[in-house]
Amino acid sequence: MFNSRLILKWFLLFAVALTIAVAGSAQQSSSTPGVSADTIKLGAFIAQSGPVAGIGVPFMRGAEAWYSFVNAHGGINGRKIDFIVCDDGFVPANTVACVKKLLEEDKVFAIVNPLGTSPLAAVLDTLVKEGVPVVSPGANATFLSQPVKPNVFALQPSNVAFGRFAALYPVQALGAKRVAAVYSNDAFGNELKDAFVAALKEQGLEPVALIGHAPNETNFSNIVLQLQQAKPDAVALLDLLQPSAAILKEAENLGFKTQFIGVNTVTDPRLFQLAGSSAAEGLIAPGFAADPTSDIPGAVLYRAVLNDPNTGFPKEPAGGFSEIAMVGAQLVTQGLASAGKNLTRQSFIAALNQTSAWSTGLTPPFSYTPKDHSGIKSLFVIQVKGGQFISLGAFVPK
Repeated sequence: MFNSRLILKWFLLFAVALTIAVAGSAQQSSSTPGVSADTIKLGAFIAQSGPVAGIGVPFMRGAEAWYSFVNAHGGINGRKIDFIVCDDGFVPANTVACVKKLLEEDKVFAIVNPLGTSPLAAVLDTLVKEGVPVVSPGANATFLSQPVKPNVFALQPSNVAFGRFAALYPVQALGAKRVAAVYSNDAFGNELKDAFVAALKEQGLEPVALIGHAPNETNFSNIVLQLQQAKPDAVALLDLLQPSAAILKEAENLGFKTQFIGVNTVTDPRLFQLAGSSAAEGLIAPGFAADPTSDIPGAVLYRAVLNDPNTGFPKEPAGGFSEIAMVGAQLVTQGLASAGKNLTRQSFIAALNQTSAWSTGLTPPFSYTPKDHSGIKSLFVIQVKGGQFISLGAFVPK
């Protein structure tokens, strides 16, 4: 049972800066797409089918649960949120069609909580050109924040930060001399790979094996054999959750033991279902969000909202994907509330640019300015021990 009084108390305190509803009917010019006197249309492209649905479904549910929770408590400045999700299956061509539909047919106010580096790469130029706000993307791509785009607000640390971690942590913290990597041969994996190789080079090293695979690959036995033959001290998994889990499982099956280093995509409880606790044991990865199963107030609220029987998904397990999606949705609603009743895309962007030391307690505080839309910057170290994610504290590269 969740403590409903705690939830309500948290909400009422936070609503001053986040989502408090203002009494009375809001006035709005018809020239602002997706905004009427009683509704704000927000659009997203999030894979609900295909190989990345295991990420996309909980990601969508984390965001939707928050928007529904806000609506149940009066909405934002007298308006309810209409969250419209288009399933692109994580196929960039489908993403293009989704964005066309969201902008031209649904006429959404903003794109929020979109999922994936490759899908975003296919449509970002269009969204920037059209001046559509893009907020809280579920991606680590550096192109989201560098160079700064006036209407794009990244949330997660960049792939460069994660790729560098995967190289520098085993070398500097563990003393590894022979480091290998597996990466997905797409925009996501290649950016990680390039940052990884560059960071290793700074240490005077080159990968003893660097193996790419198709994004939809499901058989990793040959890849694991190649890794085993390279005799690495550590292997970086520059990949999404499902392939990373499959590699760990295959390594266990083949008796290949080494130190595996993941990226943020593996820090989700579904890892243990996909790979098995024994295969995942000892895995190290960088994190930037609190344990979603912890007892800290932000995590308690997250689970209560996620599993609310009226507005949430009662059977959805707590996990990193739904957690960061809800954080992103909370950021969106803060920006909408701060923009005031006369909501425009320009006032929304201006409000987000004033975000200062913001956190719901689930991530390190971060700020936006007109010159910095990079979001969260701090990383800490997580390791799998006994079927749980254990924090090892911060890692500061030398």
